[in-house]
Amino acid sequence: MERRQIGEQGGNDGSGGGDGAGAGELERIMARLAAGDSAAAVTLYERYGASIAGAVRRLARDRPGRLDHDEVDGVVFEVCFELAAIAGAWSPTGGALPWVWARHRVANALDRVLGVVVEPLDAERLGAALAAEAPSGDAVRSGADDVTLVDTLDRLAPDDADARLLADALDRGAVSDRDRELLLEYAFEKHSGNLSPAATVAPVFGMKEVTVRQAARRTRQRLLRLAADDERFAPLAELPLLA
Repeated sequence: MERRQIGEQGGNDGSGGGDGAGAGELERIMARLAAGDSAAAVTLYERYGASIAGAVRRLARDRPGRLDHDEVDGVVFEVCFELAAIAGAWSPTGGALPWVWARHRVANALDRVLGVVVEPLDAERLGAALAAEAPSGDAVRSGADDVTLVDTLDRLAPDDADARLLADALDRGAVSDRDRELLLEYAFEKHSGNLSPAATVAPVFGMKEVTVRQAARRTRQRLLRLAADDERFAPLAELPLLA
């Protein structure tokens, strides 16, 4: 199958206005992908390629090397199939377009073309980066500025290979938004020296302590299975987060 090259013009990150498609059409395409219709990846490319290309170019500005139009087009095509793999975890109610929600996937596809070398996961450096970027625990729990640890991880992911690997694993494992935040909150408290992290985290989510511990354990086990089954994610097993 010959690919159609996307146009240079189009919406940068809108709901597809520059691509000639609307939000309802996007939801239908993503639903097809979630149901296993791989042909919908081509439809996504054809209808929303210009918007995805805008996201690719924005990330490329912060990276060494240059992409010509054909290379951008190739990254966009790859991103569409990357999104197909995680379509079931995306929800339109979150308000983020798929290629914005999964921007670390876009970054991964871009880096493969640019030839960026991904270093082994440095758990200590990742933990320090999360701690440095995250607001205080009180600010997170009070909802100050609506900043969460998941937001912090997503902010680090495009530029930090370690954070990107973790974020990608959460996508690949289809971990829900709530369970992502719960795991990060629980681990943050635990590794900050809190002897009863579940007692601190439970009120944040309106859950019982035992339910918090069970949910955190399920997510850790899911990620550890992924690390065991996929060599790319093997470094995750070294994370204190999954201990």
